[in-house]
Amino acid sequence: MNNVMMPTLFVSHGSPMMAVEESSTTRFLEQMGQTIPKPKAIIVFSAHFDIAGPVVITSGQTLGTIHDFYGFPKPLYDIEYPAQGAPDLARQAGELLQKHGFPVALDHTQGLDHGAWVPMLYMFPDRDIPIISISINSQAGAQRHYELGKALRSLRQEGVLFVGSGGISHNLRAVFTEASNPESIRKMHAFTDWMAEKVEHRDVTAINDYIQVAPYALYNHPTPDHFLPLPCILGTSDESEHGQVLHRSVDMGLLALDAYGFGFAA
Repeated sequence: MNNVMMPTLFVSHGSPMMAVEESSTTRFLEQMGQTIPKPKAIIVFSAHFDIAGPVVITSGQTLGTIHDFYGFPKPLYDIEYPAQGAPDLARQAGELLQKHGFPVALDHTQGLDHGAWVPMLYMFPDRDIPIISISINSQAGAQRHYELGKALRSLRQEGVLFVGSGGISHNLRAVFTEASNPESIRKMHAFTDWMAEKVEHRDVTAINDYIQVAPYALYNHPTPDHFLPLPCILGTSDESEHGQVLHRSVDMGLLALDAYGFGFAA
């Protein structure tokens, strides 16, 4: 198969219950998996693979399914997504990152957390595409994650699909205590509307400086982990590619599940 220049994608994975509940977001993910060219491999940046220190890259031949959540119904824990690993791609990605000054560690035992396997379950249910996961670091800023993605950008030309999996709003305390509060809903929409506009205009500076310039940034992201996959994906996009808002929805009143893409046909 000839290499295809792959698009690059940010998705919001929401609650783990997404794995067992049909919604407009799961239908979007299914449709996305059927629309894009079949990747040779996938690289995932997940909000839940959050490690301080060197960038960790999964390098095993297979990646186990991590059920990294508690108190949910048993059927959720019965789901397995036995992914193929991609050790050669892991080494290649590691070399690119080291070339750009990132310390790297390969981990042959790390599996896929739910931020990775839940979207994959819908996008690629046949489990026939090799996957690696690359860690984020919530102690580092958005600009650092943009540079991380940029260091790996060339892999898109080799048929690699990048997927950043986080949440465009992720204030869980507010979700469980303020979900019906009109002022809380206004703050969520102010942030997500602002972010959609900045993605469409590919405003790298504003997105990477979101804490200072986005409305209600810290309200929507008290911690940065679910935001940081976005600048990773922004970094993997080319300077000539403006973003597209591919999907917008809200779960549980305040949990925005927007998805953005670069490199998709207009």
